[in-house]
Amino acid sequence: MKHDELSNIDPETVARWLESSGNYKVLRRIQMRSSFGGQINSPVKVLVVDTETTGLDYATCEVIEVGAVLIEVDQDTGAIGAVLGTFGGLEEPKVAITPENSAIHGITNEMVKGQRFDEAALKALCSEAALFVAHNAAFDKPFMLRRFPWLEKSIWACTFRELPWTQENYSGRKLEYLLSDCGYFHGAHRAVEDCNALVHVLAQPMKTSQRMPFQVLFDSANESIYQIAALKAPFEKKDFLKSKGFRWNAEDRVWEFEAVGFSEGKEVIEWLREQVYCTTGKIMLGFRIQTGVDRYSGTALKQQFKEV
Repeated sequence: MKHDELSNIDPETVARWLESSGNYKVLRRIQMRSSFGGQINSPVKVLVVDTETTGLDYATCEVIEVGAVLIEVDQDTGAIGAVLGTFGGLEEPKVAITPENSAIHGITNEMVKGQRFDEAALKALCSEAALFVAHNAAFDKPFMLRRFPWLEKSIWACTFRELPWTQENYSGRKLEYLLSDCGYFHGAHRAVEDCNALVHVLAQPMKTSQRMPFQVLFDSANESIYQIAALKAPFEKKDFLKSKGFRWNAEDRVWEFEAVGFSEGKEVIEWLREQVYCTTGKIMLGFRIQTGVDRYSGTALKQQFKEV
């Protein structure tokens, strides 16, 4: 077939033909959209946020890129309607970006030289949002709070942590896996692009339950987060704890789990009682509880000890 003939073929027609054979999976590049078509009867404005930074420690590293997409979501159905606004900006850090860091997000020192965030524009967009959403809120929120202290009253939800991707039979929790399962791919690992990618994922019903992701997020955003410490857990149980999702806190030398909501917290406590401490009696655990604006803020809360 000649090149001229190929140029007249509609790519979407070819993609559908390939998919219909059952032998191919076609991924479509995401596009910036003005609307996702959902019917909105009870509107809630949600800001989807992503950051790129000079490192992992929010206390010493800096935000060099912020991306944000403001969307309209139906409070009852979780459907996404119009895209109400976007923000994308770069800022030159005080300390140079390392080559290793640039390799992750593609942002170089040349790109950020002389750049500053348009803070007024970002603040105007943030002021409209009732809820902030990020795919790793425990990372993004502390960085945003340090750079923009006026966000101290913001309520955040985490799509990585609070949505049941595993139970819904997705390939994984990473954004790239979720996007692929939804039939999409995106380009450079940049903040606005990642926000747009996440909105595309959240606009589709989840694979198994067919619930809309925001139907879950609107409930979970009101839940407390219980950081449960498995005090004096037997050493031989370390791999077992890790497989459950516990993380080792090297400073306090204890295995910890973050449970979203009372129900998950109760389930984890019973699992520890039966599978780790191997008892039917009470066990001593450590608790840190984050509520409302404290959720994902990175604030070190005082640990409480309780027999349960």
